[in-house]
Amino acid sequence: MNEQHETNQPAAWAADGPCPAVGDKLPERLIRITRKMIIMGATSSRDWQPIHHDGEWARERAGLPDIIMNNYTQAGWLSQYLTSWGGPQARIARIGFSMRSPLCPGDDAVLSAEILSVSDAGGIRWVEFSLAIQVGERVATTASAKLALPGNGQACSPWTLSGVLWQP
Repeated sequence: MNEQHETNQPAAWAADGPCPAVGDKLPERLIRITRKMIIMGATSSRDWQPIHHDGEWARERAGLPDIIMNNYTQAGWLSQYLTSWGGPQARIARIGFSMRSPLCPGDDAVLSAEILSVSDAGGIRWVEFSLAIQVGERVATTASAKLALPGNGQACSPWTLSGVLWQP
């Protein structure tokens, strides 16, 4: 069984398909958060803070409901959510997020995204997003991101750009 317990994956955008448009929403992704998931995310990013692996410490010393998901794991989730939609040539140009409330074991986190802008330059399609991670009605994390995709009908991969050509 998939450890993330995802109920769906965002449908991938096709470079030869219709252009993504402002206001388009990506399919939501549900992730049932487990204790193991939080601990593995923290240890894989060498985040040894006890709030990420010691429930008693998190509750009694930090005043949290339980262990909490760290920022590196959330950054990975948001990046993977966008690049799954964008396909194998998708490249994150920018991402920023604000963790507003903790994500704990047993939470059903829903990732969502809406397209804010789309532009083309130099064979690259730039797509800007507003994203959120919600648990029920509670917004746990808000984010913004910019994704580089091959332009419509173009063979240019964002991954071939570097130096002055990579201007996100």
